[in-house]
Amino acid sequence: MTASLLAMKGITKRFGATQALIDVSLNVERGQVHALIGENGAGKSTLMKILAGVHKADQGEMLVEGKRFAPTRPVDALRAGVAMIHQELNLAPDMSVEANILLGQERSSWGWVRRSEHREKARRALAMLSKPYLPLDVPIGQLPIAVQQVVEIAPALVSDAKVVIFDEPTSSLTEEDAEHLFEVIQQLKQQGLGVVYISHFLEEVARVSDVYTVLRDGRAVESGNVQDVSLDHIVHQMVGRELDELFPHVPHEI
Repeated sequence: MTASLLAMKGITKRFGATQALIDVSLNVERGQVHALIGENGAGKSTLMKILAGVHKADQGEMLVEGKRFAPTRPVDALRAGVAMIHQELNLAPDMSVEANILLGQERSSWGWVRRSEHREKARRALAMLSKPYLPLDVPIGQLPIAVQQVVEIAPALVSDAKVVIFDEPTSSLTEEDAEHLFEVIQQLKQQGLGVVYISHFLEEVARVSDVYTVLRDGRAVESGNVQDVSLDHIVHQMVGRELDELFPHVPHEI
């Protein structure tokens, strides 16, 4: 039996008195988009930051292609094939578009940076995002926030990533750029990569994802195929109560 592309088993994490994650497991297969769903504070970003090497789990283990995976820094995760695109911009505003895309992934020969190779990789990544003519030498901080968000995605496309994590990727994107992003995700699927997709927009989840896992209060409460459930059911699992309790009627006089 072929091992999952990514397996997270029994992940537990505490920050002081706060229990952020409790025995959470997650599998991602090749060519699959796995949606991670939950309310704010459910533990989604914490789980993904452990996967990306930002945090270290207190308990549990991770496997990538069946091999133990325990990054202590984001660069360790990236070199092992796990790339995370954060909700918050993680760019160096005074550096160029090209430098931001290749940051930490520079190639050199005998101490000389392979500039032409860098530019070609950056151009190829921007072309996938439908921004082929974006100037590579302009400081990223001079560009609109929506464009910066697109550039934030590009480093994952130039790396040799096996698993790509999208954390609320459309929060700052225009509708057109969001459409291009969905096309990129389909390309990544076709290439056999695994994608973890975090979004509060459940319509997006239904559109781009194959399977889902719901986190609630730091626990994984349900997993399944997206096509097999309704969005109302997913919301019910997120909040842990019936939908008619979300907006209770309070008797009052006008």
